[in-house]
Amino acid sequence: MDDLFSMFTGGGGRPGKQQMRVKPIVRKVEVSLADIYNGTTVEVEVDRQRICGDCDGVGGTDKTAVQTCSACKGRGMRTVLRQMGPGMYSQSTGPCDECNGQGEMIDLSKRCKTCKGKKVQKDRKKIKVEVDKGAPNQQQYTVHGEGDCVPDVEPGDVIVVIMIRQNKLFQRKGADLYMEKDITLLQALTGVDFTVMHLDGRIVRIQNESGQVIKPNSIMTCEGLGMPFHKTNYKHGNLFINFNVIFPDNI
Repeated sequence: MDDLFSMFTGGGGRPGKQQMRVKPIVRKVEVSLADIYNGTTVEVEVDRQRICGDCDGVGGTDKTAVQTCSACKGRGMRTVLRQMGPGMYSQSTGPCDECNGQGEMIDLSKRCKTCKGKKVQKDRKKIKVEVDKGAPNQQQYTVHGEGDCVPDVEPGDVIVVIMIRQNKLFQRKGADLYMEKDITLLQALTGVDFTVMHLDGRIVRIQNESGQVIKPNSIMTCEGLGMPFHKTNYKHGNLFINFNVIFPDNI
């Protein structure tokens, strides 16, 4: 019975009235920074509880197999009065032990052979979710109605949470990318000219302005070489390169 109640959450409905609904199933999926740059599709496998297809959630061969529990009158709860001593009584309310808190009982001769009267059965499904370009870390995608089911209640959802792995070269801050680059003293004085493989596989050439001296820990801004903006992925942030000047030992 505790398992049954734990599947529900309140929500929706009119003010002052709680409408029960099934809790969502939450799954975390790890993706790379390149996946977020390019956009990707992830697949999650969900173990869930669905309405029995053989009895349509009745629990028996037909509706006549299900009878209202006479002990609790269909409420699923009973109030019991116990005598503690002469003139002393205690009153407690809990799940009905005749129907296990279900409020109804199923004729064993008519009980569904597939779900054994539970009205639901275990199910496993692979669910695909399209991840947007530029999606932030821990972005949630809700797949409506694909979670657990209970008779006469709206099916629960599946919530997929995107977790982004750290990249060896780039660090991400919003739509901007940051990277560290070690250069020699000669390069700092005469200029840099190197290539970087970007997250989409492009080879990007990086050069500083002619005659410009690069100071230690100076930062170069490469406009438009950052991440796509979420929901407006035709725009990109910037790439910031922090230069570490390596001085010769004999200086």
